[in-house]
Amino acid sequence: MTLGANIARLRTQKNWSQGDLADALDISRQSVSKWETDTSIPELDKLLKLAELFGVTLDELVCGENAAKASSAPAAQAASASFPPQQAAPQRKERCTVAGTVLLCTGAVISILCLLLVGDLLAGLLLASPFFICGIICFAVKRRAGLFCGWAVYLCLDLYLRFATGLSWTTIFMTPIWTAQMNYMRLFIAWVQFLVMLVMIICTVCSYRTLKLPAAKKEVSWLVAGWLAAFVLLPLLMRYGIMPLWTKDLHNYSQFSPYYFIGILYDYVRLALVTVLLVRTLAVWRRKREEKKADRNAAVK
Repeated sequence: MTLGANIARLRTQKNWSQGDLADALDISRQSVSKWETDTSIPELDKLLKLAELFGVTLDELVCGENAAKASSAPAAQAASASFPPQQAAPQRKERCTVAGTVLLCTGAVISILCLLLVGDLLAGLLLASPFFICGIICFAVKRRAGLFCGWAVYLCLDLYLRFATGLSWTTIFMTPIWTAQMNYMRLFIAWVQFLVMLVMIICTVCSYRTLKLPAAKKEVSWLVAGWLAAFVLLPLLMRYGIMPLWTKDLHNYSQFSPYYFIGILYDYVRLALVTVLLVRTLAVWRRKREEKKADRNAAVK
Protein backbone atom coordinates (compact mmCIF):
# COMPACT_ATOMS: atom_id res chain seq x y z
CA MET A 1 0.00 0.00 0.00
CA THR A 2 1.40 3.39 -1.00
CA LEU A 3 1.86 6.39 1.29
CA GLY A 4 -1.03 8.19 -0.40
CA ALA A 5 -3.33 5.20 0.09
CA ASN A 6 -2.32 5.03 3.76
CA ILE A 7 -3.14 8.71 4.27
CA ALA A 8 -6.53 8.29 2.57
CA ARG A 9 -7.27 5.14 4.63
CA LEU A 10 -6.36 6.73 7.96
CA ARG A 11 -8.27 9.91 7.10
CA THR A 12 -11.35 7.88 6.22
CA GLN A 13 -11.10 5.93 9.48
CA LYS A 14 -11.24 9.24 11.36
CA ASN A 15 -14.24 10.38 9.26
CA TRP A 16 -12.39 13.52 8.19
CA SER A 17 -12.73 15.22 4.86
CA GLN A 18 -9.69 16.38 2.93
CA GLY A 19 -10.57 19.91 4.00
CA ASP A 20 -10.61 18.93 7.70
CA LEU A 21 -7.16 17.37 7.41
CA ALA A 22 -5.89 20.39 5.48
CA ASP A 23 -7.16 22.75 8.19
CA ALA A 24 -5.48 20.68 10.90
CA LEU A 25 -2.17 20.85 9.02
CA ASP A 26 -2.60 24.49 7.90
CA ILE A 27 -2.21 23.60 4.24
CA SER A 28 -4.48 23.65 1.18
CA ARG A 29 -6.95 20.88 0.36
CA GLN A 30 -5.23 20.45 -3.00
CA SER A 31 -2.03 19.45 -1.19
CA VAL A 32 -3.86 16.66 0.64
CA SER A 33 -5.41 15.51 -2.65
CA LYS A 34 -1.96 15.35 -4.28
CA TRP A 35 -0.62 13.30 -1.35
CA GLU A 36 -3.44 10.78 -1.57
CA THR A 37 -3.00 10.33 -5.31
CA ASP A 38 0.79 10.01 -4.88
CA THR A 39 1.32 13.05 -7.07
CA SER A 40 3.50 14.58 -4.35
CA ILE A 41 5.04 13.47 -1.07
CA PRO A 42 4.61 15.27 2.28
CA GLU A 43 7.64 16.90 3.83
CA LEU A 44 9.18 15.36 6.93
CA ASP A 45 7.54 17.80 9.36
CA LYS A 46 4.15 17.12 7.75
CA LEU A 47 4.72 13.35 7.99
CA LEU A 48 5.42 13.68 11.70
CA LYS A 49 2.31 15.79 12.15
CA LEU A 50 0.23 13.29 10.17
CA ALA A 51 1.47 10.44 12.35
CA GLU A 52 0.56 12.44 15.44
CA LEU A 53 -2.91 13.33 14.18
CA PHE A 54 -3.72 9.77 13.07
CA GLY A 55 -2.28 8.27 16.22
CA VAL A 56 0.13 5.95 14.43
CA THR A 57 3.86 5.54 14.17
CA LEU A 58 5.80 6.94 11.25
CA ASP A 59 6.52 3.38 10.07
CA GLU A 60 2.81 2.51 10.01
CA LEU A 61 1.99 5.73 8.19
CA VAL A 62 4.57 5.08 5.49
CA CYS A 63 4.50 1.26 5.25
CA GLY A 64 0.93 0.34 6.16
CA GLU A 65 -1.29 -0.83 8.98
CA ASN A 66 0.73 -3.99 9.63
CA ALA A 67 3.95 -2.09 10.42
CA ALA A 68 4.99 -1.46 14.02
CA LYS A 69 1.56 -2.09 15.56
CA ALA A 70 3.10 -2.54 18.95
CA SER A 71 4.07 1.14 19.12
CA SER A 72 0.85 2.56 17.68
CA ALA A 73 -1.16 2.54 20.91
CA PRO A 74 1.02 5.04 22.85
CA ALA A 75 1.10 7.35 19.81
CA ALA A 76 -2.69 7.20 19.55
CA GLN A 77 -3.09 8.14 23.21
CA ALA A 78 -0.66 11.06 22.86
CA ALA A 79 -2.37 12.35 19.74
CA SER A 80 -5.86 12.14 21.20
CA ALA A 81 -4.71 13.91 24.37
CA SER A 82 -2.85 16.74 22.65
CA PHE A 83 -5.09 17.49 19.67
CA PRO A 84 -8.70 16.47 18.90
CA PRO A 85 -8.75 16.81 15.10
CA GLN A 86 -12.37 15.75 14.71
CA GLN A 87 -13.45 18.74 16.73
CA ALA A 88 -10.83 21.29 15.58
CA ALA A 89 -12.28 22.14 12.16
CA PRO A 90 -15.94 22.21 13.28
CA GLN A 91 -15.03 24.36 16.28
CA ARG A 92 -13.20 26.80 14.03
CA LYS A 93 -16.19 27.01 11.70
CA GLU A 94 -18.52 27.46 14.64
CA ARG A 95 -16.43 30.32 16.01
CA CYS A 96 -16.41 32.01 12.60
CA THR A 97 -20.18 31.60 12.33
CA VAL A 98 -20.75 33.10 15.78
CA ALA A 99 -18.35 35.97 15.08
CA GLY A 100 -19.96 36.64 11.70
CA THR A 101 -23.44 36.69 13.22
CA VAL A 102 -22.37 39.08 15.97
CA LEU A 103 -20.67 41.42 13.50
CA LEU A 104 -23.64 41.50 11.11
CA CYS A 105 -26.05 42.13 13.99
CA THR A 106 -23.82 44.91 15.31
CA GLY A 107 -23.72 46.53 11.89
CA ALA A 108 -27.51 46.32 11.62
CA VAL A 109 -27.96 47.88 15.07
CA ILE A 110 -25.61 50.76 14.21
CA SER A 111 -27.46 51.42 10.95
CA ILE A 112 -30.87 51.43 12.67
CA LEU A 113 -29.64 53.71 15.46
CA CYS A 114 -28.26 56.21 12.94
CA LEU A 115 -31.57 56.13 11.07
CA LEU A 116 -33.62 56.67 14.24
CA LEU A 117 -31.38 59.20 16.01
CA VAL A 118 -29.89 61.13 13.10
CA GLY A 119 -32.28 60.28 10.31
CA ASP A 120 -29.44 59.41 7.93
CA LEU A 121 -29.42 55.78 6.81
CA LEU A 122 -26.48 56.33 4.42
CA ALA A 123 -24.27 57.57 7.25
CA GLY A 124 -25.29 54.57 9.33
CA LEU A 125 -24.41 52.15 6.53
CA LEU A 126 -21.03 53.81 6.04
CA LEU A 127 -20.32 53.68 9.75
CA ALA A 128 -21.39 50.03 9.97
CA SER A 129 -19.64 48.95 6.76
CA PRO A 130 -16.58 47.47 8.57
CA PHE A 131 -18.91 45.28 10.66
CA PHE A 132 -20.85 44.12 7.59
CA ILE A 133 -17.70 43.38 5.59
CA CYS A 134 -16.05 41.49 8.45
CA GLY A 135 -19.26 39.53 9.08
CA ILE A 136 -19.40 38.44 5.44
CA ILE A 137 -15.73 37.47 5.59
CA CYS A 138 -16.35 35.27 8.65
CA PHE A 139 -19.05 33.37 6.76
CA ALA A 140 -17.23 33.18 3.43
CA VAL A 141 -13.60 32.57 4.44
CA LYS A 142 -12.73 29.26 6.12
CA ARG A 143 -9.11 30.00 6.96
CA ARG A 144 -7.40 33.16 8.23
CA ALA A 145 -10.70 35.00 8.63
CA GLY A 146 -9.14 37.20 11.31
CA LEU A 147 -6.36 38.28 8.96
CA PHE A 148 -8.79 39.23 6.19
CA CYS A 149 -10.99 41.06 8.69
CA GLY A 150 -7.95 43.04 9.83
CA TRP A 151 -7.21 44.07 6.25
CA ALA A 152 -10.86 45.00 5.70
CA VAL A 153 -10.90 47.25 8.77
CA TYR A 154 -7.61 48.86 7.78
CA LEU A 155 -8.82 49.61 4.24
CA CYS A 156 -12.12 51.03 5.52
CA LEU A 157 -10.31 53.37 7.93
CA ASP A 158 -7.76 54.29 5.28
CA LEU A 159 -10.52 55.20 2.83
CA TYR A 160 -12.28 57.29 5.46
CA LEU A 161 -9.09 59.20 6.30
CA ARG A 162 -8.35 59.78 2.62
CA PHE A 163 -11.78 61.24 1.88
CA ALA A 164 -12.39 62.97 5.24
CA THR A 165 -8.95 64.49 5.76
CA GLY A 166 -7.14 64.01 2.44
CA LEU A 167 -4.39 62.11 4.24
CA SER A 168 -2.67 58.89 3.25
CA TRP A 169 0.45 57.15 4.48
CA THR A 170 2.42 58.65 1.60
CA THR A 171 2.30 61.95 3.50
CA ILE A 172 5.21 60.66 5.61
CA PHE A 173 7.57 61.47 2.72
CA MET A 174 6.90 65.15 3.47
CA THR A 175 8.18 64.82 7.04
CA PRO A 176 11.47 66.73 6.41
CA ILE A 177 9.62 69.79 5.08
CA TRP A 178 6.62 69.66 7.44
CA THR A 179 5.97 72.82 9.46
CA ALA A 180 3.78 73.75 12.41
CA GLN A 181 1.44 75.65 10.09
CA MET A 182 0.74 72.37 8.27
CA ASN A 183 -0.51 70.80 11.55
CA TYR A 184 1.68 68.12 13.09
CA MET A 185 -1.40 66.09 14.01
CA ARG A 186 -1.99 65.40 10.32
CA LEU A 187 1.56 64.15 9.97
CA PHE A 188 1.11 61.97 13.05
CA ILE A 189 -2.02 60.40 11.56
CA ALA A 190 -0.13 59.63 8.34
CA TRP A 191 2.62 57.89 10.31
CA VAL A 192 0.00 55.86 12.19
CA GLN A 193 -1.50 54.78 8.87
CA PHE A 194 1.94 53.72 7.67
CA LEU A 195 2.80 51.78 10.84
CA VAL A 196 -0.56 49.96 10.86
CA MET A 197 0.00 49.01 7.23
CA LEU A 198 3.42 47.57 8.15
CA VAL A 199 1.86 45.62 11.03
CA MET A 200 -0.74 44.12 8.68
CA ILE A 201 1.95 43.12 6.17
CA ILE A 202 3.99 41.48 8.95
CA CYS A 203 0.90 39.65 10.22
CA THR A 204 0.19 38.40 6.70
CA VAL A 205 3.76 37.15 6.25
CA CYS A 206 3.66 35.41 9.66
CA SER A 207 0.30 33.82 8.84
CA TYR A 208 1.85 32.16 5.78
CA ARG A 209 5.10 31.23 7.53
CA THR A 210 4.54 27.51 6.85
CA LEU A 211 4.11 28.03 3.10
CA LYS A 212 7.02 26.63 1.07
CA LEU A 213 7.23 26.87 -2.72
CA PRO A 214 9.79 25.16 -4.97
CA ALA A 215 12.28 27.49 -6.61
CA ALA A 216 11.16 26.42 -10.06
CA LYS A 217 12.10 28.53 -13.05
CA LYS A 218 8.48 29.48 -13.69
CA GLU A 219 7.91 30.60 -10.08
CA VAL A 220 11.11 32.65 -10.00
CA SER A 221 10.22 34.26 -13.33
CA TRP A 222 6.80 35.27 -12.04
CA LEU A 223 8.35 36.71 -8.87
CA VAL A 224 10.89 38.77 -10.83
CA ALA A 225 8.16 40.03 -13.16
CA GLY A 226 5.95 40.88 -10.18
CA TRP A 227 8.63 42.89 -8.38
CA LEU A 228 9.45 44.75 -11.60
CA ALA A 229 5.76 45.52 -12.11
CA ALA A 230 5.35 46.77 -8.52
CA PHE A 231 8.36 49.09 -8.47
CA VAL A 232 9.03 49.92 -12.13
CA LEU A 233 6.14 49.29 -14.52
CA LEU A 234 3.25 50.54 -12.37
CA PRO A 235 5.00 53.78 -11.31
CA LEU A 236 5.96 54.47 -14.94
CA LEU A 237 2.41 53.73 -16.10
CA MET A 238 1.01 56.06 -13.47
CA ARG A 239 3.46 58.85 -14.22
CA TYR A 240 3.54 58.76 -18.02
CA GLY A 241 0.33 56.94 -18.91
CA ILE A 242 -2.39 57.92 -16.43
CA MET A 243 -1.38 61.38 -15.24
CA PRO A 244 -1.21 62.97 -18.73
CA LEU A 245 -4.81 61.86 -19.36
CA TRP A 246 -6.09 63.87 -16.38
CA THR A 247 -4.11 67.10 -16.65
CA LYS A 248 -7.22 69.17 -16.00
CA ASP A 249 -7.91 67.30 -12.77
CA LEU A 250 -4.32 67.81 -11.69
CA HIS A 251 -4.88 71.58 -11.82
CA ASN A 252 -8.30 71.28 -10.15
CA TYR A 253 -7.43 68.57 -7.62
CA SER A 254 -10.09 67.38 -5.14
CA GLN A 255 -11.13 64.23 -3.30
CA PHE A 256 -13.75 63.54 -5.97
CA SER A 257 -11.70 63.95 -9.14
CA PRO A 258 -11.16 60.91 -11.39
CA TYR A 259 -7.41 61.16 -10.85
CA TYR A 260 -7.91 60.95 -7.08
CA PHE A 261 -9.88 57.69 -7.40
CA ILE A 262 -7.29 56.28 -9.79
CA GLY A 263 -4.56 57.22 -7.32
CA ILE A 264 -6.31 55.34 -4.51
CA LEU A 265 -6.80 52.27 -6.74
CA TYR A 266 -3.13 52.46 -7.73
CA ASP A 267 -2.01 52.52 -4.08
CA TYR A 268 -4.19 49.51 -3.16
CA VAL A 269 -3.11 47.47 -6.19
CA ARG A 270 0.55 48.05 -5.37
CA LEU A 271 -0.04 47.21 -1.69
CA ALA A 272 -1.78 43.92 -2.57
CA LEU A 273 0.87 43.04 -5.15
CA VAL A 274 3.80 43.74 -2.82
CA THR A 275 2.18 41.72 0.00
CA VAL A 276 1.56 38.70 -2.24
CA LEU A 277 5.05 38.91 -3.71
CA LEU A 278 6.61 39.13 -0.26
CA VAL A 279 4.71 36.06 0.95
CA ARG A 280 5.64 33.99 -2.11
CA THR A 281 9.26 35.17 -2.16
CA LEU A 282 9.74 34.12 1.45
CA ALA A 283 8.03 30.79 0.70
CA VAL A 284 10.53 30.11 -2.09
CA TRP A 285 13.40 31.19 0.17
CA ARG A 286 12.26 28.81 2.93
CA ARG A 287 12.10 25.86 0.52
CA LYS A 288 15.51 26.78 -0.93
CA ARG A 289 17.00 27.00 2.56
CA GLU A 290 15.62 23.56 3.46
CA GLU A 291 17.02 22.04 0.28
CA LYS A 292 20.46 23.50 0.98
CA LYS A 293 20.31 22.21 4.54
CA ALA A 294 19.35 18.74 3.31
CA ASP A 295 22.20 18.79 0.80
CA ARG A 296 24.68 19.75 3.53
CA ASN A 297 23.43 16.95 5.78
CA ALA A 298 23.68 14.47 2.92
CA ALA A 299 27.24 15.63 2.17
CA VAL A 300 28.24 15.20 5.82
CA LYS A 301 26.83 11.67 5.92
